[in-house]
Amino acid sequence: MLRTLLQIERSFYADRQEEAPLLKEREAFLEHLLQQGTSLAAARGVSWQLLNVIRLLQLAELRDVWIDEIKETAQRWERQQRTNSFAHSYKHSASFFIYVAKKWLRFAGVLKQRAIPRMRFSDQIDDFVRWATEERGLSALTARSHRHKIALFLKWFSERRRSLIALRLGDVDDFLISKGATGWSRKSACGYANSLRSFFRYAEQRGWCKQGIAGGIISPTLYQHEGLPEGPQWKDVQRLLKGVKGKSVVALRARAVLLLLTVYGLRSGEKSRLLLSDFDWRQETFTVNHSKRGGVQKYPLQREVGEAILEYITKARPGTSSRNLFLTLKPPYRGVGYSSLWRITSLRIDAAGIQCRRRGPHCLRHACATHLLEQGASLKVIGDLLGHRDSNSTRIYAKVHLEQLRRVADFDLGGLL
Repeated sequence: MLRTLLQIERSFYADRQEEAPLLKEREAFLEHLLQQGTSLAAARGVSWQLLNVIRLLQLAELRDVWIDEIKETAQRWERQQRTNSFAHSYKHSASFFIYVAKKWLRFAGVLKQRAIPRMRFSDQIDDFVRWATEERGLSALTARSHRHKIALFLKWFSERRRSLIALRLGDVDDFLISKGATGWSRKSACGYANSLRSFFRYAEQRGWCKQGIAGGIISPTLYQHEGLPEGPQWKDVQRLLKGVKGKSVVALRARAVLLLLTVYGLRSGEKSRLLLSDFDWRQETFTVNHSKRGGVQKYPLQREVGEAILEYITKARPGTSSRNLFLTLKPPYRGVGYSSLWRITSLRIDAAGIQCRRRGPHCLRHACATHLLEQGASLKVIGDLLGHRDSNSTRIYAKVHLEQLRRVADFDLGGLL
């Protein structure tokens, strides 16, 4: 089985693989890697390293293995390689040993890791986030942002005081002032102040802290135009897209990603969650799961965007079991995340010589909204296109009219393609 799986022809190497312990377990793991898009050459390299993992960890059968044991064994393996005159390279011996051992043992369900100690006040943060999502209806993305900001403050606070009941309003002021001194902008400080105000309003209701903390938190002043979104001008966007040339995997993926960003103004999370099944090519529509407002929204598929996505799917997208539309360039293939989308956008903006303070995917979302406004689209239509929450209520979402959005999606790209 393993001989066929890895297409090994030389009997000596095939015999070594098949005679080693845990053959079925290794075969199942290697088959999983190949299904995930790992190349045959890479899978062979993993198969040889698995023999070292079994030998050095003394795995006659699968057992629980702690991460500390793997790291100690990897260091011993690297020292052996340094004294091996036949080893051409030992620079990455330890790191590759750890990578293969962790990946295999995690797949087999026997990798053991020390539990990360929960920080003080974790229970209170969990309680607040649960209330914010279930009672107030905040999206998972907003709740995660609140969690991050509150945890940062409470970690800072826990190093100075042991109880929330001992918290003073001055502690919040000292925190915001200290972060301002380290380079925080007023907008960042304002976001943290808002999150802390929401948390302490809930904490007061639960009796965790003294009354009046939430009402006393004052956000820094945001001056006119300071908080306005920034994005490149549309002529720069056209130049950006014209610069994405070639038929390489990198170029075809970048072109489809950037067109979706500029025409529909999708958020990074919305784009990374797109699946192949979200596209109805017969009806020329696609579906988006919104990050902030929640819910599903159907969009008409603009012709140039559809052609770019089809070209990526047919000529550049790796063949893998993953159903995500946009995949990483190297195996094991998985859906692209925010960092990959940011890199795709920022590198292309730099290459086009565009002067723009913000260089991530969100700046193209702002450029999309600005261009639509200049083209005469109403704020309601723009808000529907961008998936904004209705301003009248956090529980009532704007209803999208597909025919109206089709006129928006059909705006002229100015001879872009």
